[in-house]
Amino acid sequence: MDGNDDLPSGSMRSAVDISKNWKHVLIACLISPAVEAQVDGFNKGAGNMDVVTSFSYQKGLDYYLADGNAGIERNQQAVTLFAARGITGELDLQLSVPFIWNSTEADFQDASAFLKWLPVNTGIGKGRLALGPALGYSLPLTDYQTEGVNAIGQQATGVIPMGVVQYTWDNGWFASLVGGEVFASDPTPDALIGTLRFGHFNSTHFWEIYAQGQKADGGKNYRGTGDLAPTSFKELGVDFLKVGGKYYKLVCPRIGIVAEANYVLSGRNVDQAVMGALSAVIHFGK
Repeated sequence: MDGNDDLPSGSMRSAVDISKNWKHVLIACLISPAVEAQVDGFNKGAGNMDVVTSFSYQKGLDYYLADGNAGIERNQQAVTLFAARGITGELDLQLSVPFIWNSTEADFQDASAFLKWLPVNTGIGKGRLALGPALGYSLPLTDYQTEGVNAIGQQATGVIPMGVVQYTWDNGWFASLVGGEVFASDPTPDALIGTLRFGHFNSTHFWEIYAQGQKADGGKNYRGTGDLAPTSFKELGVDFLKVGGKYYKLVCPRIGIVAEANYVLSGRNVDQAVMGALSAVIHFGK
């Protein structure tokens, strides 16, 4: 979906054109430890850019330990500024900056940048297959709180190589798989990450459902004992499985809104939480 002349005509071309407004706005309304949500199988197209402002609210219901629950309920809010620009027809640059607050803390958290290259975008059957790599980098913007119940994050710098595969049918249905690894700075453990998406779009809207997971390579445990007892929350290994969905609606030619919700089904050293978010999207370019 890179604007090439061999794209289908008619209703699918209309869907392709409108996709430039939503196809990279999804992470801005997903405040999550899983950075792979920033990457999908669509290209922006050279010269196109989306700027997104998002507000999210996460309601903690419990806290998953390595064995059982902790009975901790934490609430968190965030405002995120997100931008994605097509450098060429195959290469996109994405930037994200979140500001997070809770009952006692408020600060900028971890900024991230991704380059995504999809050199394969070819017609197969009744649709198109997109395939390629992505490389991300994240770093903490401030000396935010990492310890205690109201910790904002783990103050880790990360290098994030990933792979992307997506199939988009001519009628606007799509399915994608994104996966890779976060190579985090010590003492935060590395982690495998992945997201499976399924959805549909047309000339006025977009929706998707997704399952997203993270599996840390070891790490200490909150309330762990012996060798698994942390001296800092930076050492915690974070695992989770969450499910969610989002809906995008075009409200005028260059502005849209996104609503999203997700729920953490299981995990380790992570909140059992439900999250809701609203985002405003402005599209610049063709």
